[in-house]
Amino acid sequence: FHYEPYELFWQPDPAAHHDPGVRVQGELYTSPTVLAAQQKLQEATPEPGCTLPRCIVAIQLASDSTHLTSYGNAKVWPCYLYFGNESKYRRCKPTANLCNHVAYFQILPDSFGDFVSQYNDGKGASRALWTHCRRELYHAQWEIILDDEFLEAYLHGIVVKCCDGITRRFYPRIFTYTADYPEKALIASIRDKGERPCPRCLMPFSEVENIGTPEDMKSRQELLRVDDGAQRQIIESARALIFKKHHAVTSDEVEGLLKNKSLTPTDNTFSRRLARHGFNIYPTLVVDLMHEFELGVWKGLFIHLLRILEVHDKKTNGRTMHEFNRR
Repeated sequence: FHYEPYELFWQPDPAAHHDPGVRVQGELYTSPTVLAAQQKLQEATPEPGCTLPRCIVAIQLASDSTHLTSYGNAKVWPCYLYFGNESKYRRCKPTANLCNHVAYFQILPDSFGDFVSQYNDGKGASRALWTHCRRELYHAQWEIILDDEFLEAYLHGIVVKCCDGITRRFYPRIFTYTADYPEKALIASIRDKGERPCPRCLMPFSEVENIGTPEDMKSRQELLRVDDGAQRQIIESARALIFKKHHAVTSDEVEGLLKNKSLTPTDNTFSRRLARHGFNIYPTLVVDLMHEFELGVWKGLFIHLLRILEVHDKKTNGRTMHEFNRR
């Protein structure tokens, strides 16, 4: 468990003493983000009368709704927590027991439709209302996790006597949240595949085709999402229209406030509890290799490629597929 982050360098030529080498970034505790957070912590005013070493607890979250059976609707929605202070090579070993189950999220039950119909002249809930309430329920559960006790630790730290005999004050910080795209949209309180579909930036949907180009990378840096006071005011105004003036979730007035940035009128717990203390939820939503590549984009692309080769294989007497297998 690394108490202090550090810069890691690789020196290809040991004889070149004047050359600092190549910066290596493979662990969270060697990343610029954690180093910057550690530096900010050290520069902050310490707790009154406390001279203990101050350290960052690098929290990495992950969640994924999973069906339990091939038939039926039974499913579970666990939330996992890892400590980025541990090496990824240890965290990926099940026998190391470094994955912590911190919660099991509840979903909106089917009985919610009956509840709505009781107060809506027998009419069921619209799809938009279901979606809105599902978002609200998710963030209400995060409010239980990010409670006052967590916020106290976030601001003032937790004093722990470590295994090396040194007592330190630890400050939990959330650095990454891994999830599939629909859940990222839920976490970030944006619209699933809306006009600005990215949970990290404001790139328009019309420019998605430019992914991978230098222009795309530049655009993403210039259009980063920021959870600032202006955005929170927009969301609060939209919620006031819904709850105080009784506008529909999808009314023109609400849409006029939110649609430009593909926002939703959701009370985002991460924003309300932590944004005032410098936390921004959007950069934490990192790429999910399993869903976005291994089981998602890459799997679909691979299957499509095989189908093309299978058609072409008939014209080459089996040589095309053989060449693909060879490569």
